[in-house]
Amino acid sequence: GCAFALSIDEQFSVTLLEKKSKTELGPDWIDGFDKQLIEDYEISKYVEKLSDSFGQRFYSPDGMTSIAAPLSERIEIDRKILAQNLISALNEKPNITFIENATVKSALIENNFVVGIKYKLDNQEHTINSKLVVDATGYPAVLRKNLAEIYGFTKDIEKIDTFLTFRKYITRPTSLTTNEHKIFFGRHRGISWINSEMEDLVDLFAGVPSFADHINPKEIVQELENQLKEECHSQIDLKPVRANYPGIIPTRRCLDSFCENGFLLIGDSACQVEPLSGSGIASGMLAGYLAAKIVNSLLQSGQKLTKANLWQYNYEWIQKTGAQYASIDIFRLFLLSRSEEDYNFLIRKRIITENDFKNSLTGKKIKLGFIEILRRLWRGWTRLGLLLALKRAINDANKFKTIYLNYPESYDKELFEPWQQKKEDILRKYYKKVKNFNK
Repeated sequence: GCAFALSIDEQFSVTLLEKKSKTELGPDWIDGFDKQLIEDYEISKYVEKLSDSFGQRFYSPDGMTSIAAPLSERIEIDRKILAQNLISALNEKPNITFIENATVKSALIENNFVVGIKYKLDNQEHTINSKLVVDATGYPAVLRKNLAEIYGFTKDIEKIDTFLTFRKYITRPTSLTTNEHKIFFGRHRGISWINSEMEDLVDLFAGVPSFADHINPKEIVQELENQLKEECHSQIDLKPVRANYPGIIPTRRCLDSFCENGFLLIGDSACQVEPLSGSGIASGMLAGYLAAKIVNSLLQSGQKLTKANLWQYNYEWIQKTGAQYASIDIFRLFLLSRSEEDYNFLIRKRIITENDFKNSLTGKKIKLGFIEILRRLWRGWTRLGLLLALKRAINDANKFKTIYLNYPESYDKELFEPWQQKKEDILRKYYKKVKNFNK
């Protein structure tokens, strides 16, 4: 939301409504940030690098085998510092009004156009009329849910498309000698990690899909603490120094559309996240910039902010990163229908390789030539069914990305509905498998 507001031309007035106070903004943690997504745009100046991220090692659930996955283009950023940098920049803009401690209630609609919002401040109801309303409220997606029945937006994200999370930072133990970001992939059907790359902190995180029988992610963090104790061979101070709270985040491909007449979705409210981890700050800032660029152009040329005119925002974001994330989502759904034993086998036998991880995380097509297929069949011949299922998932992920790259460039119902049907034909079978496996 801040990236959008800061990118709007100063001849147009912008009002930001924030539920929290300015000092509370920004989660109290440090994130890996894909700076390549926004490095060519002016909004990159607000991102302050703490350090380079030298990549991770993905461990099997049993912790016995690992795969290196270097992601050197990522940097580490402090989300609190980013929030304050954005707030400072907002304060310098004469066209921006920031209203804190405000609760948005609903959208105002006239003649099939969103024309403003109702909000509550100091126990009083207020309204704001506008040419455009943007929902950047994150996972709660207050206005998307409010408008779902009218415009056909997804109201509630399926539970299997969310992560329940817990994160905690402790002071780095002096007896800890490793300097590594260990990610445990598939443990409790989710992702957890111990990140000891920082000089003074250790980052403990757990995220699990919201299945009916899910384990509390806080319990997984406690397991990680015990693991850390064993690694240090001594008592360590487990008192939290940052974060230490739960959360819920979307972990799926983006919504089919982010716009309506006079209305836009940006960030987590549009599920513009990397599906395996739910990370979405860089992609959300990119969305804010792209949306503002298109809105500026429309307003400057005197055009109305219709769904058809705003559609270019859908198209540009999907071309830049949405198609890449869509292919990752197929891989995520495949993994959600596999057991921890399957994960252990795939990594131990190197059926999934460093290259596969790197390509899937960057959205590149995974290509297996005839010789490579034979090699993997030889390594994993005892689990032929699993290998064939993985091969189908790789093929479907590549097809899915192609479908998203062919997203309609302009709004045409006659083109959009067949596009939706193509992607649903692939998704349907994966959701069925995940739900059957996790009954």
